[in-house]
Amino acid sequence: MRLMKFLLIFLLLFSLPVSGGTKKKSSIPIVVESQKLAYNQQKHMAVYIGNVIAQRGKTIMKGDKLIIYFDPADRYIEKIEVIGHVYMKDPRGEGWCNKLYYYPAEEKVVLIGNAKLKQEKNLVIGDKVIAYKDGRVTVEGIKQKVKTVIYPEEKNRSFLESGKSN
Repeated sequence: MRLMKFLLIFLLLFSLPVSGGTKKKSSIPIVVESQKLAYNQQKHMAVYIGNVIAQRGKTIMKGDKLIIYFDPADRYIEKIEVIGHVYMKDPRGEGWCNKLYYYPAEEKVVLIGNAKLKQEKNLVIGDKVIAYKDGRVTVEGIKQKVKTVIYPEEKNRSFLESGKSN
């Protein structure tokens, strides 16, 4: 009986749309692996503990603990929180921090505590980094100064290196 209840909760969690409102809903599932799962229906949240890995398409989030917060009707995910040794990677880059919040409806990620966001060789470091899917990034330094390392784009060297001229 307990196994049946667990399976029903599990199927409920991963058949839900990721965001609510009028935003386009994605059919790409979120797959979460951990050593422990506790679902609290009254608080509308699922807590994953121990070597957590969450993946949605090509986006991966890792941490010690991951909490999924659902809307009051348990129909969609309002927020995902990842705590402890956080690592995130997607096709646009990767990030590290102590705590991460992901807001699917806003397509926003907030990295807090020793936050680093890297895209190719470029790097931004601060206490809090807010990144949006459209490319906007805000960085705050609270305990440390904001640091940015930007590498200039390299021009296509193949033409120059070949020794050809016009």
